[in-house]
Amino acid sequence: MQPRFLRDSSELRSYGGGGLSRKSNNASLFWWTIAITFMMGVATFCWFFSIMVFQHPEKPMNYKVLAKVNKLPIIRKFSVYTVPNGAAKSAKDLLAGYFAYTPSQMEVSNAILKRAYIRNYDRQDPPIYLTGKFQVLEARKLTAADVMMEGWIVRTRSVDLEDVDVEVVLPNLMVDKAPFEIGEVLTLDKRATFAALVHVERLGEDRFCGTVVPLVYGGIKREGGDVLSMNPPVKLNLEASWPLSQDPGVFPKVVSEIGNP
Repeated sequence: MQPRFLRDSSELRSYGGGGLSRKSNNASLFWWTIAITFMMGVATFCWFFSIMVFQHPEKPMNYKVLAKVNKLPIIRKFSVYTVPNGAAKSAKDLLAGYFAYTPSQMEVSNAILKRAYIRNYDRQDPPIYLTGKFQVLEARKLTAADVMMEGWIVRTRSVDLEDVDVEVVLPNLMVDKAPFEIGEVLTLDKRATFAALVHVERLGEDRFCGTVVPLVYGGIKREGGDVLSMNPPVKLNLEASWPLSQDPGVFPKVVSEIGNP
């Protein structure tokens, strides 16, 4: 019997084929690992993003996302019996409370105020109700360029402290004539108006403007004794600027406008 010095062709094909199969399996495993890692990253990002969107509806981009998926919180119309319990603050309290705030602290505080309002104060942030007597400086209708797009905005100044302005938003108040005359005194209290603070703006070194919304959307009376009838906004324009009215200055020139400014 003669010795065989070479393997036959079938053995060569088997050995070569086995090597190619191992390389192919390794390449497939590598790409599957990349794909699974990528999908896990996308899932984690979506999870965190959804949490941020629902936890911070006061941010304009998040509010838009919630609007597109029809998940906007419905802003409630409270009664005097169901309105959230909160602290009553005067103009002096507002000035003292925010006087030492830095711009970053003011930004965080305003975000909390807006978030609490949008969520109907269902979490741990109770409302702050402004109280006192305020003289009307200006009144105009709200437009699509405002945060709340239907109703009236009334700019007032504290009778007790001239360094504090308060703009009272009257959402969906459907009247053609200004609800208050220039110079008229508007009373805010915690028994009927429940004017909740939603924004604070520093106007200068020692001047501030607070924006309030009456949570019962009623309880505010005009001079004749008629109670103003309002409804909460259905949707907000959070890309609009705050405050909603312009600063009239230390010595204001009062203006009353009928219709759009």
